[in-house]
Amino acid sequence: MESKALLQEKITFREVYIFDMEILQNIFSQNNCVKAEGKMLFGIPFLLAEKDNKINSFASLLLNSNNEIVYKIYDDGSLTDKDKTLFEKYISNFMKKKRSANFNNAQQLKHSTDHFVHFLNF
Repeated sequence: MESKALLQEKITFREVYIFDMEILQNIFSQNNCVKAEGKMLFGIPFLLAEKDNKINSFASLLLNSNNEIVYKIYDDGSLTDKDKTLFEKYISNFMKKKRSANFNNAQQLKHSTDHFVHFLNF
């Protein structure tokens, strides 16, 4: 009897590094994001997801309209619902453990985002 091996694509998560920025900018652009008040709503990318050694999504810290720190996931269209659920759980656990100012202080996040977006020269 012949058996077939099932290839299961494994999704992995890791923190964002500066050398990831070009790929993240491309994913961001694919999401048809627009400028608001002259600035891109890119935020501060902090985690990304990879599948088959390819970055397919990332999470970015943002401030919502109530000046609260939230995150947004940007993906290249290949993120499945199952992968998104896993990524959201990973993000939630990650954010609970972070003590740095960008995760806990809205003013610091705004300041860091302004500098980061300027650095990326959007």
